[in-house]
Amino acid sequence: MSPTPFRDLSRRQRLVRFRQLAHIALRAYGLGSAPLTLLQYGENVIYRVDPPQGDRALLRLHAWDNVPYINSEMIWLEALAREGGLTVPQPIRALDGALSVQAECPGQGLQRVTTLLTWLEGRKLNKGLRPRHLVSLGRVVAQLHNFSEDWVPPVEFDRPDWDWASQLGGSHFSVSMDELFKLMPARFQAGFNSVSRQAKSAMARLGTGPDAYGLIHADLYPENILFKAGQAQPIDFEDCGFGCWIWDIAVALCTWAWGADWERKRDAFYQGYQSVRPLPAEQWRLLDLFIATQYATMLIWACAFLHNDPQRADEYLPWRDDSGERMLKYFAQPHA
Repeated sequence: MSPTPFRDLSRRQRLVRFRQLAHIALRAYGLGSAPLTLLQYGENVIYRVDPPQGDRALLRLHAWDNVPYINSEMIWLEALAREGGLTVPQPIRALDGALSVQAECPGQGLQRVTTLLTWLEGRKLNKGLRPRHLVSLGRVVAQLHNFSEDWVPPVEFDRPDWDWASQLGGSHFSVSMDELFKLMPARFQAGFNSVSRQAKSAMARLGTGPDAYGLIHADLYPENILFKAGQAQPIDFEDCGFGCWIWDIAVALCTWAWGADWERKRDAFYQGYQSVRPLPAEQWRLLDLFIATQYATMLIWACAFLHNDPQRADEYLPWRDDSGERMLKYFAQPHA
């Protein structure tokens, strides 16, 4: 009898299989019996690994199966730490020296590319975030951008271009934009189209020269920033790719956009960034647009995830609708 297709399994059944797969993956690192603690079940599945002997680590079961992409993320993390001096997770190589491991559950129809990373200590802050934390975050993002601008990747390096086509134009989707629009509430559609047009025009003006475009983190939400002794430490580089510097900044700030104390938080980040790297005024003026662009991106991507896995609608619908409502706030801004 064939196993039940993974798509049809309940959440609990999926997690049982993922845990089996995680232990299989850890064998490649000599850690097959290490205790696991589930940290996240999203597109990726993430575990804390606590070996009886040795340091704590983080195991990620990747949703993407693009090994060159994943290995390139690991290459960049090694470079950021060793050459750039940034405090970021570093890849732990498998016993055979590989940066990633292909793990498979025999007879279960489940396989994932996996990576193991060093564990960073620190706290995630959303509530209780103060301007000094945003000054630190601005400095770290500027350091990352400085390193990216000067770093020469190896020939095998391969990461996506986060341009208009990939973020808003649907080039990364396996389904048409028309199909995804059917999953987007009507109240968001005109706003999405307007933000998309404005973003396309702005990106064309900025171009892809090193003054405006380079290798970015692309997912600097509060859940991907740890603070230790007041210093910001970015984690979760899985979405890293080539995009506009201002888009990276917009992601880092969008959680607080246009809300209480927004200007003070925004300006604190700017102070920290400018203390390390100049940010041209014409790019900084695009911040509100790129914040709206990030929310438009999340809106259409939530629709894509909903289309691909409707069983998880209880997770994707709130994400879709929150992103859409936040995007619409852009049109209440004076220069929208």
